[in-house]
Amino acid sequence: MKIQFDTAFNSSYLCQPVYTIEGKLLAVELVCRFSSADSKLVMPTELVLNLLTEQQLQYFLNEQQIWASEHAQWFSDNQVTLNIGVEEKQVALLLEDENLRNAFKAHAFIHLNLSESFPRLSEGRNNEQLVALKQHFSLWLENFGSGNITMAPIFDHLFQWVKLDKNLFWQLYDGEHFTIVMPSLIRNVNRFCRNIVVDGLDSQDYFDALRLADVQGVKGLLWPGVDPAQLDCLLKRPVQFH
Repeated sequence: MKIQFDTAFNSSYLCQPVYTIEGKLLAVELVCRFSSADSKLVMPTELVLNLLTEQQLQYFLNEQQIWASEHAQWFSDNQVTLNIGVEEKQVALLLEDENLRNAFKAHAFIHLNLSESFPRLSEGRNNEQLVALKQHFSLWLENFGSGNITMAPIFDHLFQWVKLDKNLFWQLYDGEHFTIVMPSLIRNVNRFCRNIVVDGLDSQDYFDALRLADVQGVKGLLWPGVDPAQLDCLLKRPVQFH
């Protein structure tokens, strides 16, 4: 996708892995980057998406579902989930445009990521947009614990997966009661959602601290994202799990 501001920006993708605690590739997050033609300038994706018209956003979503279609055999064969992040305007388009929605739904491996900053998330089942979206897609709650919402959407079982915010994980790790607080947090979330992913595993120490935790997935800089052409390399069990 090419976007023209003062400078032309092109979209490209990075595939960020999420592994099970045993080291199997669980999911791939499709991360979009917008950079100038000479790659010297990079615009934050969130900023770009806020500047796009409805037509451009529709084109952007369609580009992502085409990418998913092109790689559908790989995701299906390897039983890996493809996570695509969406904001309020993108959700509205998916709910309004049946053809676009069905193009996404055609691939059961596609799950949608919603950030804690998603509008009215704390309303839980009283958020009609969120409830409608759940009827069509499996949902992940991104950066849970960043302080923007209550537990309502988790109590209401709106998310199949909950990803713990990396900053919260780091704060807990640095605290003197990590071995007490972390298991307690996991137990409480597990009461309403059995699929927990911890983000922020950027060092071996962080990884070692979670080896025995009752979580289903881990993510961090220990396992950097790759170009889509290198998807196969993510299937190899990382050295940390040996």
